Amino acid sequence: MNRITLLTFATLLTFAQIGASMTLAEAVAIGKKRSLAQVKPQLDQDRVKGQVIEAWSNALPQVEGTVGYQRAIKPTKFFFPDESGNLQAIEIGADNAIQADVTLNQPLLTFGRVAAGLRGAYAAKRANEHMITQNTRNVEYEVMTRFWSVLLLRDVVKAREASLSISDSSLTRAQLMKEVGLMSDYDVLRVRVQTENQKPQLQDAQKNLRLAELSLKEYLGVPLDTTITFDGSLEDFHFEVDSSDVQKQIQSRDDLEALRHLSDMQKNIYVIFRNAHWPTLGGQLKYSWQWQNNEWDINPRNNVSSLYAGVGLTIPIMTSGGQYGKAKQYKADWLTAQLNLHQAERGAQLQYESAKRDLNTAIERESAARTAVELATTAREIAQTKFGQGQLTPLEMDAAQLDELVARVSLAQAIFERLAASAELRLALGDNPYNQ
Repeated sequence: MNRITLLTFATLLTFAQIGASMTLAEAVAIGKKRSLAQVKPQLDQDRVKGQVIEAWSNALPQVEGTVGYQRAIKPTKFFFPDESGNLQAIEIGADNAIQADVTLNQPLLTFGRVAAGLRGAYAAKRANEHMITQNTRNVEYEVMTRFWSVLLLRDVVKAREASLSISDSSLTRAQLMKEVGLMSDYDVLRVRVQTENQKPQLQDAQKNLRLAELSLKEYLGVPLDTTITFDGSLEDFHFEVDSSDVQKQIQSRDDLEALRHLSDMQKNIYVIFRNAHWPTLGGQLKYSWQWQNNEWDINPRNNVSSLYAGVGLTIPIMTSGGQYGKAKQYKADWLTAQLNLHQAERGAQLQYESAKRDLNTAIERESAARTAVELATTAREIAQTKFGQGQLTPLEMDAAQLDELVARVSLAQAIFERLAASAELRLALGDNPYNQ
């Protein structure tokens, strides 16, 4: 049992506990084992294994046997003249007869059809292996982005709760100041509007957080009613991107390798039908055994066995275009596979350029967001000093605090975008998105 399996098993055991926690590493391990996205590639793996076995069977001997029993209900009669010249009926036949045959057929020469079948089957097997690897990377990416979405929305909810708390405090102070004549009804109304505007935003953030948690649980194959606390903060994660040899990394991506092997598979299928107009040579070895009994005096018991060996040449003379039509179809499939590979190679290059641009943009936005947080924090500290000196109103003090909360939410969003872009760039370069 490997480390990932042990980690997955241990994590699943904790789900029975109320308030169980889960880290990103545990989520990725569970996703690889339990996600429904992993089912189809595994089923395809069983299918291609069967194709390999089938291809080998066409090259190996085929053995078949038959067993038959026959009872003569009305024996055959032959008429022979006796000494006086009269015809006399004589019954000749087996009252009981048993026959068994075992035949071994071995293809000797198929003009490349069997070899092409083996090459095609192994190409499909290699393609499936690359697709499983690529699918595992896609699962990692999905789990990571959904996990980070939960962490981001959790920060948003906290910020909205803090914002509403500040607005409530502002409204309470405004009402007190109105009672002593220090604030007008209009100013109190402005504070009340500000407070009420915070409530729908908090409700939306809480709803989005619940949906993000349900989406992650569903993708992991975890019961949706399970209580799980997703551990961590967006600041805890940082992923390096290795772009030392971009073109080589892109060309060796598993999804492109899978398409290359699928193209090779289609080519070999075409070869099978292209060579179908050539004759095939096969060898045969047959063993036959027979037992019968008769009621007549001549050889009443018979126990005979025989052994035959030979070769046969099968020559297709005319198929009315059937084989030619199939060859044309599979050649078109082969050319389509090559076209799909070419388009995928161009798409992979475009994905890399787009992911690189997104990462650079996200890094710039994160840097700007951090600067905004520093400025907002400084402004809030200055506002606190002035508020203590009586130079600012409570509304102005609250506005400074709200500006800092908004800046921190923008920073969390920027960090999320940077993490998602770095994971996508690693995926575009054929690396595992999760490398910790």
